[in-house]
Amino acid sequence: MELPEGIKRVECPEPVEGLSWIYILLMRNGMYYVGQTRDVSRRIQRHADGTGSRQAKQLKEFALVYIEGPVPHDAATKRERQLKKWSHAKKEALIKGDFEAVKRLSKSREN
Repeated sequence: MELPEGIKRVECPEPVEGLSWIYILLMRNGMYYVGQTRDVSRRIQRHADGTGSRQAKQLKEFALVYIEGPVPHDAATKRERQLKKWSHAKKEALIKGDFEAVKRLSKSREN
């Protein structure tokens, strides 16, 4: 799967005892899937097998493009919920590391 300019695949981090990771997948249709898990590699494998989420099962092709953490599980759950509410443009700015755009998009209800 070819990635848009400025977006790169990231490697799965090793699990850290008692902590979780927040991740974003870029789906082949251009949508972003936000999730959190204690073991990113195992979770990505479940997505690849079609048992990880309905969206990944339907699209079957995706790339891991963002990782955040490790953080306590409750903080990961809170952050996942926050990111899921973000617009596509704001998620993309985060993935690209464009924090000025994230800040600007945070001030706009249109995005």
